[in-house]
Amino acid sequence: MVAEAPGVELAAVVDPDPEARRNVEVTPGYGVLEEALEAVECDAVLVASPPGTHHVVAKAALEAGKHILCEKPLATTLQDAFDLVEIADKAERILMVSQNYRYNAPFRTVQRLVMEGELGDLASIRISCRRDTRTLFAPSDFRYSMRHPYVFDMSIHHFDLIRAATGRDVRRVYARGWRVPDSPFVHYPAVAAILDLDDGVPVIYQGDWATHETETSWNGDWEILGEAGRLLWSGSEEDRGTGEVVFERWGREPRLIEQRDLEFVEREATLQALRAAIEGGEPPETAAADNVRSLAAMLGCVTSIESDEPVDVAALLAARDAKL
Repeated sequence: MVAEAPGVELAAVVDPDPEARRNVEVTPGYGVLEEALEAVECDAVLVASPPGTHHVVAKAALEAGKHILCEKPLATTLQDAFDLVEIADKAERILMVSQNYRYNAPFRTVQRLVMEGELGDLASIRISCRRDTRTLFAPSDFRYSMRHPYVFDMSIHHFDLIRAATGRDVRRVYARGWRVPDSPFVHYPAVAAILDLDDGVPVIYQGDWATHETETSWNGDWEILGEAGRLLWSGSEEDRGTGEVVFERWGREPRLIEQRDLEFVEREATLQALRAAIEGGEPPETAAADNVRSLAAMLGCVTSIESDEPVDVAALLAARDAKL
């Protein structure tokens, strides 16, 4: 993807696995990030390592003066996330999170209709994402052994989409997770949660990575209710960039909404957003300074599962702001 992107040159790859480095034939490969930063001239670093390593990798690259496009989640703790934001700010470098689910035509259609007020005041949101990933990843994949694999690897997408679609932050979350005994996941691959947005709009959220039911798109099936009507979004199991958006104004027949073509989608779009931010100097849409609010919702979900108590997400962010 990087090597073929317009306006972007892949300077080098870093991977501790020699076999992985050998698979990239046309690009220099390094086993240690610091070695690559000293040897290679580049403007930015893409952090695509497991979540637990994001902080140390991104910090090293920022301190070397590089812009960062980091795979989600930005970090596994708010303390680490804000540490990276502060380092990027002091270094005057761009720190962006690759929330690639935003960059698809169906979601942009949903976002536009909500933001333009077609639904009126929002009443509620329902999201259900069901995927069977028992054999999707390699048997040794980190997701099968990581803590809260669904929440850390998937919910961050959906919570970020909620914020982007509504323009509201998650204020509070109450969640439960559970094991699925016939799956390879050591920890919880399934979750159910109730999220309250800033103005009290409830979000009923369900996610399952070891489902026995019919699978949904990776985006999930969405229903957004407003005082003026209802919006339904569903998609393909194979391609999350395709799907139907149906709007039903109360008292009228539902109608399929035409979607606008996008020049770039998915991770190529996030890469182009980083490039535009570097060249133009304006913060990207998913700058880390904003994305910490999506991260806080996700981490609040984890805390709620582990404590069996509701978590005040706004208080998590306010506590950090008070220390700055």
